[in-house]
Amino acid sequence: MKKVFSIISILALMLAVASCGDDEGGKRGGDVVRSIKVINHVVETKAGEVKPLTASEIDYTLNRDNMTISLVIRVKLDGVNETTVKLNDIQMTENKGVCSFKTSASGIENLKGHLDFNEATLRLNYYINGTYRVIATTPEVYSTKCSTSCLYSDGKTSTSSGPMYQYVINPDDLSAKVVVMDLIDQQAKRQLLSIKSHTSAKVTVTPEGYVIEAEQLPTSTSYMLNGKVTTTVMYPIADLKATIDLENDKYDASMLLGSITLTASGSVNN
Repeated sequence: MKKVFSIISILALMLAVASCGDDEGGKRGGDVVRSIKVINHVVETKAGEVKPLTASEIDYTLNRDNMTISLVIRVKLDGVNETTVKLNDIQMTENKGVCSFKTSASGIENLKGHLDFNEATLRLNYYINGTYRVIATTPEVYSTKCSTSCLYSDGKTSTSSGPMYQYVINPDDLSAKVVVMDLIDQQAKRQLLSIKSHTSAKVTVTPEGYVIEAEQLPTSTSYMLNGKVTTTVMYPIADLKATIDLENDKYDASMLLGSITLTASGSVNN
């Protein structure tokens, strides 16, 4: 099941994908120019100080003839004043809808990025003036095909590698909506397609990424049973603690999902 993304991000990248296809007559020429919202996780490297989480717009231009990308990066390193960096004609490679690239330039070092048209995400890792480490991601941070263990109230257990977890982060109030997808409730013989929280969890910014916690999150759950899709509120989330390590691309979480004690581990996929 596809992940849940902001409508604006989806539409922008769908348009980009359409533009990246062959033009009428089989020609590929021309640029694709788009903007995308990102959240900037900034750490002052020497002191290890975590700066306030902020959102910004990144502009990108894809040149389909030369397979290059140009970027206008905007980031508030101190949480207030915006720094703008322009990078032109970075060579990129493309593999199944994912454009990857890397460069260093005046004032910016070790930039690594990928633009994933399949999942509608942009990821940039870079350093500015040797002083700040920045990881920019779209607001939807997720882990796919996550190793998940379920402990039921009767003591029975099950494991799965299929579930996906998404956290839609709001940098203004440091909160996150939670989505769990493609989880099998073995006891009820249900395929839980999508479990979406109605309220937000608390986000704590760490030097490596985020810790997301909540005591209670009411949810709506769509599940499939005997070929029929039903919506229920039977799977509220409680005692949530999720650790998102952007530095090392690791994800770990524990929560009570209805009466199921759930633990998960995997990688950050954007």
